[in-house]
Amino acid sequence: MAEQVETATAPPTGADAGKSRSRWLSLGVRVVVIVAIAAGMAWSVISQWPQVRETWLGLAWSSVVLAVLAVLAGMFANSMAWRAAAQDLEHRVSVPAALRILMVGQLGKYIPGSVWAYVLQMELGRRAGLPRARAFLATLVALGLGVVAALGVGLLSLPSLLDATADSGAEYAEPVRVALYIVAVLFPIALVCAIPAVLTRLIQIVLKLLRRPPLQHKLTLPGVLRVVGWSALGYALFGVHLWLLANAQAAPGVGGLLRSIGSFAIAMTVGMFAFLSPSGLGVREAVLVATMAPFLAGAGGIGAATGIALASRLIFTVADLLAAGIAALSGVRQLRKAAEVEPATTTAATELPAPRSGTDTPATATAPTR
Repeated sequence: MAEQVETATAPPTGADAGKSRSRWLSLGVRVVVIVAIAAGMAWSVISQWPQVRETWLGLAWSSVVLAVLAVLAGMFANSMAWRAAAQDLEHRVSVPAALRILMVGQLGKYIPGSVWAYVLQMELGRRAGLPRARAFLATLVALGLGVVAALGVGLLSLPSLLDATADSGAEYAEPVRVALYIVAVLFPIALVCAIPAVLTRLIQIVLKLLRRPPLQHKLTLPGVLRVVGWSALGYALFGVHLWLLANAQAAPGVGGLLRSIGSFAIAMTVGMFAFLSPSGLGVREAVLVATMAPFLAGAGGIGAATGIALASRLIFTVADLLAAGIAALSGVRQLRKAAEVEPATTTAATELPAPRSGTDTPATATAPTR
């Protein structure tokens, strides 16, 4: 009895103390990341609100709701593109897990620096059973093939963008010209890298640099096409959200819809290279303004187009928060279901009938002494 008391009151070992410190450190890091994301999102809304207030209040609530839904649908398509990339990299991920990895992970972009979204996606991918290196590669493949899809869809807006560069007096002319230069350089490179054999070779090089095992098979053309297809759908839906905002103040029609889709795809892609843009409007906003200004000539022209471009960013912030919340809730439900199943399994195991004597006695039973 004394031995049992001593065992129960024994102090924790060094290993247990180390695990406890690790848990507290992990919790502290999570709290810091959550606070940083919340602060970044709040700053994004507060800093844009003075410029977007008049346009935002002038939009019909139905247009705003439909625009948010279009953005959420586009985010879902992007998540499926990432899932298709992971599958072609020899890892199957469930749809709910893919949504959590992408939609929760993308909140990292609100933390200063350009790598936090990828870091969060790698960590969430590890929790879903993917090695960090493969989760990172899935993100790179989806990002690279997404560029191919975006630039292909962006061809729909080339006429309006070329017209915008011809007007040298417009404030957005120079940033749009920079955007077209970027497209001209990126498109052929992206097309070559999208060839399955070339893409496989590039991935093998990255795995070798990361000192990780190589792929056991080449990436397939159907797999690449799935990623490109889902990415193109995502950009199309993002363009629809822009058209809905413009349609609330004017009537851009079918031509405006096609140009909204193409311009948004180009704007999001070249936005990654915004450091090349001269002072003035950012590349992303400049491309959107150049596309929408002709349709909004009777509703405020460049000023209205600029307000809609900034309202688009605000809508993406709202959609990011909603998407991450929905994905996180699905994860909580899954954990609850797993917690309910585990006790039931344990109970069923304890209720199994005891083995009968005779032939049912295990072979390892102790033989009776003589």
